[in-house]
Amino acid sequence: MIMNIRQRLNKNYNELNGLYHDISMKLGLSDSESMVMYMLYDIQEPLTQSDIVKATGLSKQTLNSAIRKLEKEGIIILEKSKKIVMTDKGQVLIEQKMKPLVDMEDRVLASWTEEDRRKYLELIEKFKVQFEKEVKAYDKRK
Repeated sequence: MIMNIRQRLNKNYNELNGLYHDISMKLGLSDSESMVMYMLYDIQEPLTQSDIVKATGLSKQTLNSAIRKLEKEGIIILEKSKKIVMTDKGQVLIEQKMKPLVDMEDRVLASWTEEDRRKYLELIEKFKVQFEKEVKAYDKRK
């Protein structure tokens, strides 16, 4: 059976999410904990819960649960300013758990040509912008 483009896109998106889930489990983290730590590692500065919700699509409740667990384990601190900050223990852990994941992603991207990387980003960004417009138009119809 030949799948149409949307079906192939969704199949690959879901399989990619499954791979991220698998690596999170191997790192001993829930998906949401992994997302929080990944963002803190990647951005290298304190973030608010709102920053993470916008960037990941996690629900506030799911994110709050992950933050509470990471706080309880001494990995992060939620400051009064609502910024999420890594503790010293968290810095060590983030290097051990997120660096290997980022290195994997970097190796994959490095195996592509510059043109392939540029095209991929261009198309995924174009899809996101157009889909966002569709979602907003749908909201207006309700």
